[in-house]
Amino acid sequence: MLDNFREWLSDNLRYVLLGLAVVLVIIIGICIFRLIGGSSSGKKSTEKPATAATTSQDDEKSSEAAASVAISAPAAGEGLTVNDEPILNLVKKYYTAVSAEDEATLATIVEPWNDTVKQETFALNEKFRSFDNITTYSKEGPVNDSWLAYVYCECRVDGVDSGIPTLLNPLVILKTDSSDLKISSDRSAYTDYINESNMSKDVQALIDEVNRQYEELKGADSQVKNYGTDGSGSTGEASTEDVSSSSTTGTQGKATATANVNIRSEASTNGSVLGTLYPGQEVSIVSSEGDWSHITFSDPATGSTIDGYVSNSYLNMG
Repeated sequence: MLDNFREWLSDNLRYVLLGLAVVLVIIIGICIFRLIGGSSSGKKSTEKPATAATTSQDDEKSSEAAASVAISAPAAGEGLTVNDEPILNLVKKYYTAVSAEDEATLATIVEPWNDTVKQETFALNEKFRSFDNITTYSKEGPVNDSWLAYVYCECRVDGVDSGIPTLLNPLVILKTDSSDLKISSDRSAYTDYINESNMSKDVQALIDEVNRQYEELKGADSQVKNYGTDGSGSTGEASTEDVSSSSTTGTQGKATATANVNIRSEASTNGSVLGTLYPGQEVSIVSSEGDWSHITFSDPATGSTIDGYVSNSYLNMG
């Protein structure tokens, strides 16, 4: 049998070799095809990440810009409760209604609600388009079932794309006989308590942190830096220096706050806190005393007029 196979192989060797050659050519062809296809695929995949890398670099620049002006609600001190749910819901409802000038809703949550309160409340819209990312910091009020709520938000204003970190003047919240929570527009009975609270370490820490964020944002965002100026694009510092270099009396015009700042009872940090200004809020200048301005301020959140002193470092004269 072996002899027969050898004889057959001898007679058909050229056909066997030809067949093997064909098979080998096919195998080499397949390998070349796969190699070329893999190389092309690899090239495509390297090109795509290159495009993605370019996009990522652009995104990274945007992220870096955003990160440089990142703001957030401050942490609270031990004496404050963050986002107590019923209070937070009431405050959000209130500022949503204020922004929309929804008098029907405000009439149900502000007590008393009348034309005077309406006018003072809607005055907020002259400065702010909206009140975003609201956070509340509340503490017990001076009477049973009452609370004082400080409100942090990122306020939107005309001409500025970024939200401005702001600590609004506190709201007095009362529980009614029906156990509903309402915002009191008559705060005269709570003035002393509010002033004492404003001086507390926990509230001052809130003010300091919001001011820090605002200053950081102002340093990174030219729109924020120029917000509240006289419209010429200057920061108003020269005007401040001119006013603070002398002591005069009589009405000197208007000024806007450049940060959250206390209104004091005297031209000194030792004076008691009568209220707080937020960035862009306008005051009337009565006189200047060194580095301080004697101002009057109509507080839209309370309806009261405050007569006190503010450091010129936090005012832009207009």
